[in-house]
Amino acid sequence: MIKSDLIEYVRTMIRSDYAANESVGARLDAEGWDGFPRFLAALFFVAVDRRFGETADRAGVIKFVAELRAQYEGGPEIRADDAESLILATIDPSLDYTVSPEMIGRIQAATVQKIFTEEGLADPALDALLSEAADLASRD
Repeated sequence: MIKSDLIEYVRTMIRSDYAANESVGARLDAEGWDGFPRFLAALFFVAVDRRFGETADRAGVIKFVAELRAQYEGGPEIRADDAESLILATIDPSLDYTVSPEMIGRIQAATVQKIFTEEGLADPALDALLSEAADLASRD
């Protein structure tokens, strides 16, 4: 089961509510981030599927990653080739990638924030999406 604070952390990230995000992050720092990597990976899968489906082309992914990197300029480094490889491997599981766990987390978080923020989801739709990802992350 994914902790409600993990879901709230992502919700505040997507809504760009930085004060609330820091507050939830501080609670998670004290209580533990157990389950976050799985939840983030599930969110990343859902986000990539919503944005690209199963038929995205390499050029579309390259354009997306360029926009992503420009948007987060000044923040943690996101390597273009790593982001492209990770997204393409999510679209086509037959593709392989070699990306450090730290870079995977950066790419996943930035991608999730960009895609879901741009969608401008109403609260009920965002809640359903976060619930779907939490269910995915809770599976064995």
